[in-house]
Amino acid sequence: MKIIHKKTFAFVSIFILSMAFVLVWYFKDEKKNLNAQPKESKKLGIDQKIKFTQLPGKIIFQSDRDGDEEIFIMNPQGQGLIKLTDNNAFDGYPVWSNDGNKIAFESNRGGNFQIYVMDHDGKNKVKITNGSFDNRYPSWSPDGKKIAYQSKRNKGLEIYVMDLEKKKEMMLTDAWYRSALPNWSPDGKKITFTANKLGWGIYVMNRDGSDIRALDTKGGSCRSHWSPDGRKIAYVSQKADKKGDIWIVNQDGSNKHRLTTDFNNYDYYPSWSKDGKWIVYANTSHKQKGNWELRIINVESGKSKQITCDPAQDKFPDWH
Repeated sequence: MKIIHKKTFAFVSIFILSMAFVLVWYFKDEKKNLNAQPKESKKLGIDQKIKFTQLPGKIIFQSDRDGDEEIFIMNPQGQGLIKLTDNNAFDGYPVWSNDGNKIAFESNRGGNFQIYVMDHDGKNKVKITNGSFDNRYPSWSPDGKKIAYQSKRNKGLEIYVMDLEKKKEMMLTDAWYRSALPNWSPDGKKITFTANKLGWGIYVMNRDGSDIRALDTKGGSCRSHWSPDGRKIAYVSQKADKKGDIWIVNQDGSNKHRLTTDFNNYDYYPSWSKDGKWIVYANTSHKQKGNWELRIINVESGKSKQITCDPAQDKFPDWH
């Protein structure tokens, strides 16, 4: 009986030690797995932890949260939301002036779409364009004296510039193809824009409309936006997944590379932070029927995070 007892005790002891080893190994491995990003998430850079401490500036954007399109402002963490416009018309596509004191936007409050300007807090709204045609998608010159925009008139879709001091308008493009969505370079010398020459692409021209050259004409490229230092341009392209991703290209057209790699969703409307380290953009699962939300992405690491969460359509962000 003593021998059996000793053998039983030895067996039980070995069993307990073995189970303890297995448990220790299991929980250690499980902890390792929990700390690691899943292969797909790591590839996409989505929903990874981002430290929001001291992210600079304010983000303005268009949303239909109150039933129609209005302009809102918040901090880059997605907090401190304030509505800047409030009426039954369409107010959208807001863009900051370089000094952050003014916001240009489009509105059809007078019937057709025209360009308006208001203070950074939503006060003192002034209409700066007129006509029986639609003027849309404004972009400030760096000195705040001019605004470029697209206009749909008898000759088609072209880009114009309004001199705010002289109240004088000038047409920049005059071509058989459609030209739209201008964005002024930080030094004021260039304007990048979207054009449809047998397919959408992004182009750049001098501020007077001369010397037009292509930057990317593949994959339905569109909606270009200069980096604060003027060296790079963020834009949208469908070439990788047929949906839309944020890409970056040097201002001379070299070194095109994909920033967002989300194969399941559409990524549109990029805008750089003032320090050039981040880009805010809109994301949805379906371009027409999906819910658009805003995300920010770190340009260096490719890690991104959603900053709005609302059943409304949040689009066209601009970061200052």
